[in-house]
Amino acid sequence: MALDPRTKILIWLLANVVVFTWSPTVFRIGVMLAYFVLFLLERKGKMLAGLLLAYLAVLAIQYWLLPVLPGSLATVFATVTYFILVFPCIAGGAYIIATTSVSQFMAALERMGVSRNFSITLAVTLRFLPALRQDFRHIRDAMALRRIRGLEQKLECVYVPMLMGAAQTAEELSESATSRGIEHPGKRSSWRPIGFHIQDAVVCLAFAALCVGGICCKGVLP
Repeated sequence: MALDPRTKILIWLLANVVVFTWSPTVFRIGVMLAYFVLFLLERKGKMLAGLLLAYLAVLAIQYWLLPVLPGSLATVFATVTYFILVFPCIAGGAYIIATTSVSQFMAALERMGVSRNFSITLAVTLRFLPALRQDFRHIRDAMALRRIRGLEQKLECVYVPMLMGAAQTAEELSESATSRGIEHPGKRSSWRPIGFHIQDAVVCLAFAALCVGGICCKGVLP
């Protein structure tokens, strides 16, 4: 089920409202379940499994590890439990990144009238991070082939190529964006059309209902 990028941004903002207005627990869980359904509909089961494992690990820390730790360590680990509170926001951000291409995101920002300076910076950043991750994988495979051992050697073999590769990648991305006409002052077009459909309306209404219900029931439900 393909959603418009603007819909994804809107429901993420609504999820933040539910979380940071301290809505009742049932509504925060409702937001989480709604995102789980969206992950499954987009066939992103692997990412959903990773989020669930992280969530269960934090629950285990909160309910099993913290009660048996001494006071100082319990204070340190207690900060990790804030992950449970903001988990719907993290799930929403992961959903946007996993299901939206950079070109779709740029088209959505163009439709929303966002400043060109901001959208260009964001587009380059979104393309820069996957390039760095790919470089790191290549470096890791090379170290495995050469059987490099020891922390100092690994740091040296990772730090120097990543530093040099980051500068080269940034230059290549800048040249690529320029060749694609990103500096053109006219209206941009996109070969991936975006638009609102019935599924966008249904999802927006569901998240809006959770948001309004959470605000109205605050202080009534736990």
